[in-house]
Amino acid sequence: MGGQAYRCAWCRKKIPSGAEVYGLGVRLKEELRYREAVGKASVVHLSAGGRELECMVTADGSQARQEGWDIIFMTCSEKCGRELKGLLEEERQRLFEEIM
Repeated sequence: MGGQAYRCAWCRKKIPSGAEVYGLGVRLKEELRYREAVGKASVVHLSAGGRELECMVTADGSQARQEGWDIIFMTCSEKCGRELKGLLEEERQRLFEEIM
């Protein structure tokens, strides 16, 4: 991922290079897919539950894309992942077809 600094999608803490990271993938509803970002991994912001969440659009040919995920959220811990998943579940009908 080219030395770029990432932040936890939930608590916004900086995730140091080489640190363990947790991922949460989602499949967006068809009308919400990021067509302009297809083909490359791109960081985008998504509003959910009154929060701006940073996530990555999966690149064509990536394992995540092959598994059907449109975007991936990175978290610094399992706890942040669980809390983020809870928020995403609340937004499921509006935004998502499936949450990993």
